[in-house]
Amino acid sequence: MSPVSYQAMLPGEDDDSATTFEPLPDSAVATRRKDARTTITVRVSKAQRAWLREVADISGKGIDEDVVARALIDVGRELPIDWALLAGAKSAREAVRTSAGRRVES
Repeated sequence: MSPVSYQAMLPGEDDDSATTFEPLPDSAVATRRKDARTTITVRVSKAQRAWLREVADISGKGIDEDVVARALIDVGRELPIDWALLAGAKSAREAVRTSAGRRVES
C-alpha cells in the first residue's frame, strides 16, 4: 500500500509540477470517539470493506474502523466542494477526485 496524504489542492497554474499542497489544520480532523454520539449505516463495496478491515487490523488496538471512518468524514468536510450543485453519485465521486490530492513520494 503506497503512502497517501489527502489534502485540498490549491488552485494554481496549469503546470502540474508547480502544484503545491497545504496540510490540513489540526482542527480539521478532530472528531473524537467521545464526540461521536450518532450511528450511521453506509453501503460500501467489498473492496472498501476489505480495506477498512485491513487498516483497522494493521493499526493495532488504538484504531478501529470507526476511527478511520470519522477521520475520512472529517477530511471530506474540508474539501472545497459545493455539495448542493452535484447531480448524483458520479458527480460526487468526480468532485472528490478533483478536489483532493495525494502526495506521491518520488
